[in-house]
Amino acid sequence: MTQLHLLTTGQQGWETLEHTLPELAMRVDRIHLREPLWSARELVTCIEFLMKCGVPAERLIVHDRLDVALVTGIGIQLTTRSIPVDRVRSRFPELRIGQSVHSLTEAAAAEQAGADYVMYGHIFETGSKPGVPPRGLHALKQIVEQVSIPVIAIGGIKPGNVQEVIATGCSGVAVLSGILGQANSLKAADRFREVMQR
Repeated sequence: MTQLHLLTTGQQGWETLEHTLPELAMRVDRIHLREPLWSARELVTCIEFLMKCGVPAERLIVHDRLDVALVTGIGIQLTTRSIPVDRVRSRFPELRIGQSVHSLTEAAAAEQAGADYVMYGHIFETGSKPGVPPRGLHALKQIVEQVSIPVIAIGGIKPGNVQEVIATGCSGVAVLSGILGQANSLKAADRFREVMQR
């Protein structure tokens, strides 16, 4: 079944997230902490809180912060600014590593370097990438067909278009404002899950 990944948006404070993330963890397959302005201490505190609430470590992913991933035992999502996949893999062979990519060349290189999966986008127009043309479903399908590791699609994905994305054969979709940017994030997550299970 196609996975539903939730990324935090960097726009909600911890006071908001601590009330919603434990509930959302029961509705999504992965929670990515994408909070570049948070300190390592804040990230670790958040992760430990979620674990105390019963969220398994394997369902949590932190973006870019290798130190936090290692201390808490969760996965890491690397970006183009992060330590390269092969360097991380050679030192920490058991770590679950995702790589954000924006082309077939980058996806193939990430697979070769030892990434467990890639996150590719943006698929549709999105407010977080103003003026940048979306890469579209055809490009997503090409990557799905050319690499053997899972491909997670991201960017402008909504309940109304998620079925088109799933039809490419991708392993999952990642959502930011489509869930956490909604008035009722729990209902928004339920809506995604409902449509994805059709």
